[in-house]
Amino acid sequence: MRVLITGGTGFVGAWSAKAIADAGHDVRFFVRNPHRLTTSAAKIGVDTSDYAIGDITDRASVITALDGCDAVLHAAALVATDTKHAEQMLATNIEGARNVLGTAARLGLDPIIHVSSFSALFTPDLDMLTTDLPVIGGKDAYGQSKAQVELYARGMQDGGAPVNITYPGMVLGPPAGDQFGEAAEGVQAALQMGLLPGRNAAWTLVDVRDLAAVHLGLIERGKGARRYMAGGTRVPLPELASMLGDASGKALHVLPVPDTVLRGVGKLVDQFDRFLPFDTPITEAAMQYYTQMPPADDSPSERELGVTYRDPRETLADTVAGLRAVGRL
Repeated sequence: MRVLITGGTGFVGAWSAKAIADAGHDVRFFVRNPHRLTTSAAKIGVDTSDYAIGDITDRASVITALDGCDAVLHAAALVATDTKHAEQMLATNIEGARNVLGTAARLGLDPIIHVSSFSALFTPDLDMLTTDLPVIGGKDAYGQSKAQVELYARGMQDGGAPVNITYPGMVLGPPAGDQFGEAAEGVQAALQMGLLPGRNAAWTLVDVRDLAAVHLGLIERGKGARRYMAGGTRVPLPELASMLGDASGKALHVLPVPDTVLRGVGKLVDQFDRFLPFDTPITEAAMQYYTQMPPADDSPSERELGVTYRDPRETLADTVAGLRAVGRL
């Protein structure tokens, strides 16, 4: 198939493009700036010569990019933790989904793959992340934007469109050129501080190469609408500190701050965020994810798509090595 990939200059999109291309499919990138392909997907061995220039909010350029394609992987999204960008993020992400997913369905592409997020389904005190959970979305603007797009994508599924949805956890692993996932900032911060605060906190992390394998497994016509969790492994703080310590050669300590205190600090930061002269990842929603993260049921993707999820030790080691290689550690 010829597969259009949005977000291909980013971490998830680039690695997914590599998996799809390595399996023998043709990849076309939809980009705003083609130069960014040379510093991301091209660095991991992907042929980036086939690309279309445009923006997911520009329907005309989306239609042009989809011409001649058989399938699409929609991985592009505006990500921002600053509440000042909330309205722009919501508008961009929902308009982009309507343009890419909606247009692909009208043109008869199959499959149509949408990269969602666990944040679209997250609520505190969940026992397990599964694909049949109702759409809620976290308290942050990003979680709410992903929830709105999720509702649109599920509506397309209900209408019979061959929309496939994936729900990654915290995506880590080796960079695509200079591109890391947002979760790599958490790795960097933990190593720079030398500690991980919390008591019952955990990371549910997935290797970007395993997420790419899920996306490759979905490149098959005629399977209809499907949804798959791709959360990876839930790693509690003591194990996480040990794994990061082994990967970095630096001892990390768990600071037993009550989880309720961390969520309270996040809530306080939210109240004063508009007055801060800098962006901060500390928000009420981020602290909820951090302190109340459940495991994900990835068994359907293992059973039906044949995906084997890596040991998180490998993922964290490759993340740390990548951060060091670009001078961030």
